[in-house]
Amino acid sequence: MEDSNIVWIASFDIGKKNFAFYIEEFDKSEITKLPRLPANKRYNVDGTATDEFDKIIKKVYLNGKSIIFQNSDLTEGCKKNSYLDPETYHNMTDLLDRYVDYWDQCDAFVIEKQMSFGKRHNTMALKLGQHCWSYFAFKYGRLKNIVEFPAYHKTQVLGAKKIISKGGTKYKAIDKPARKKWSVEKAISILNERKDDKTISTLTSARKRDDLADVLCQLQAFKILFYIDKNI
Repeated sequence: MEDSNIVWIASFDIGKKNFAFYIEEFDKSEITKLPRLPANKRYNVDGTATDEFDKIIKKVYLNGKSIIFQNSDLTEGCKKNSYLDPETYHNMTDLLDRYVDYWDQCDAFVIEKQMSFGKRHNTMALKLGQHCWSYFAFKYGRLKNIVEFPAYHKTQVLGAKKIISKGGTKYKAIDKPARKKWSVEKAISILNERKDDKTISTLTSARKRDDLADVLCQLQAFKILFYIDKNI
């Protein structure tokens, strides 16, 4: 790109039936100029952003233009009774190959990090996530940043409201169904702020809206942590 401050970054949500990705263009110099608030001035006790930090977050949201917003099924030609048919990997590679001209323009690839502890160990997602990471690592080596991004960053960084625990004395993070609902609402809110009716239409008409919403929200959280906090 002619202006080195204008960058593209791709965000991925891993799944064999729902493999979502989103590319956004933004001016990184405008984000790095934003103030880095101390932790005690960022969030209220319920996890929502303070008024001061919310103004910063909204500037991050507005600094962005959608390039690609897509969700794909990677199971075409796979055996229906197979937990993870090897054809799934080939389908992912074929899909990513079709967008290589876009990847060439991206500065970084943000891939949702899959849980790998306790009962939440998801072998399928871990393998597919690693395949996605390896695709870009083999193609670009050390030339581009490939980041495994924990899913909890979305809700924590963007300020999803927490709920009161059963004891009524402490706040705790919302559960999975609530996170999905929050993600869709947040993504639509961001796109409304941008007046991006085309991308809103893509999201609201999708069969699986939360996966598309996740990749958009994930990228906003990454922009804050990488360009403002500089801790990734």
